[in-house]
Amino acid sequence: MHDLGAERLQHTSVMGAATPRHVLGRVNRRRRRETVALAEARIGRRRRRPGDAAIPQSEFESQEALRRAGRFEDAIAHAERRLRQAPHDTAAWSDLAETLSAARRPEDALVAWDRALSLAPQAPDLLCGKGRVLQSLARVDAAKALYRRALALEPERYDAAFSLALLAVEAGDWEEAGRWTAPLQARHPDAPGLAWLGARVALARGDAAAAQGQLAGLSRDPRLGPDQRADALLMLAEALDALGRPSEAFEAAVAGKAIQRRLFAERAGGREGAVARFERVAAWFRSADPTPWRGPPAATPAPGQASAHAFLVGFPRSGTTLLEQALAGHSQVAALEEAPTLAAAHAEFMSSPEGLARLAHLSPAEAEPWRARYWAEVAAHGVDVSGRLFLDKAPAGTVDLPLVAKLFPQARILFAVRDPRDVVLSCLRNNFQLNAMTYAFTDLREAAACYAACMTLAEIYRAVLPLAWLDVSHETLIGDFQSGLAAICGFLGLEAEPAMMDVAGTARGRSVRTPSATQVRAGLNQKGLGRWRGYEGELAPALPALAPWVGRFGYE
Repeated sequence: MHDLGAERLQHTSVMGAATPRHVLGRVNRRRRRETVALAEARIGRRRRRPGDAAIPQSEFESQEALRRAGRFEDAIAHAERRLRQAPHDTAAWSDLAETLSAARRPEDALVAWDRALSLAPQAPDLLCGKGRVLQSLARVDAAKALYRRALALEPERYDAAFSLALLAVEAGDWEEAGRWTAPLQARHPDAPGLAWLGARVALARGDAAAAQGQLAGLSRDPRLGPDQRADALLMLAEALDALGRPSEAFEAAVAGKAIQRRLFAERAGGREGAVARFERVAAWFRSADPTPWRGPPAATPAPGQASAHAFLVGFPRSGTTLLEQALAGHSQVAALEEAPTLAAAHAEFMSSPEGLARLAHLSPAEAEPWRARYWAEVAAHGVDVSGRLFLDKAPAGTVDLPLVAKLFPQARILFAVRDPRDVVLSCLRNNFQLNAMTYAFTDLREAAACYAACMTLAEIYRAVLPLAWLDVSHETLIGDFQSGLAAICGFLGLEAEPAMMDVAGTARGRSVRTPSATQVRAGLNQKGLGRWRGYEGELAPALPALAPWVGRFGYE
């Protein structure tokens, strides 16, 4: 489903592979000679290949400076000018790919990496670059294959081994992670990325004190760029929270988010913000005739189709990961985590009043190609839905429910609900791959406004769209997990199965790429409930915007 991220903002990674929280530890010019073995110092002296033009080193440094300043469009234009001068320069294609990744254009970045690889198919740095983009798109197996190819060509390749260690950490496979990190630590004992990775492992294992000790120093490391410092500060906030130091945790989180906000302000300024988008769509539906929404285009069953269909929406940090993992444990459910399954349809219909009007009057013939495109996207993510209930998890996909109503009118809607104060606090404290919605989470007041605008739009949808809808309270589900799952299964037309109770076991066997990965792998717990109370003073500026929804959902 579309996650408001067609215009992604964040650059490739923070200290590591191309995922929202990953830190390979690129270093600044002052320390590069000391750490030349670290392959992630991609702006250092380039390995020249046959066909590469004699582009001055200052050109590479200029493009990197533009990226680090968040001036992504200027950096892309800079790279394209270089390629017009030297169309067969592998390094120029590589820099364009890095810049496109930084600008959150992963599909375009893949094209650029492929052009570079066509010129140098056995280049380990290029294989790793493409792998990072694939990793950011959750195409984990393909990314792993490229990292392993890079290591076969260059056995001591830092970024390839680091990325494999990172994937192992994400999967909760500590033995595998250790196998990759041990030799890296022996060769590079002072690498910032390894300090970050060690802190992440310590947090996952519950050793917040060890993580805090590592991150306090790392967040002040002069080798870090601004994006890397933001990442370290946000993880430091996580450690401080676990140690029962909420004021310090809030201060660290705000500092980290402020860096992100400054870094991506230019790009965000050229895009429709999440609050504005919710308000625009809400205004359109308030004035529109609801009648066309009552008769969705008929769907023609296709071979290999899912037996049933459900969308899990709501708002980020509302408990969707826990619920998805529980449902994924059912033998008759195929689940997909936060993939852009409706991104193309969103761009076509949800981006303007004219598009919404066309969607309202969509004919059966017009609807079929969009349905086919949706299922092709699902299949591209390796999900076999044949004969099973397909669960499309998209916590930021509430805005797209009109698309669901027109394309999949029989689909069931699970709407995740959690105390709005906990939701907004969690949005501020957690590190996300930035897009139009999560950019709002870099500021407390804007995060609260985003939540309120989303819930307002959801209320309008409830009144207009003829969808089967079930609110799922995170707190109620945690309080009586078995009964809650039974009710949800009943709504979905399933019989509850015992395996659904083992969310930790299910999560360990799947790739979970959300901030909740560590929590769900630890199993069912109530640690996150009511956490906002420890931050009540710090949350004061956001509380007025959240108050109506606190009451609406029964959290007074």
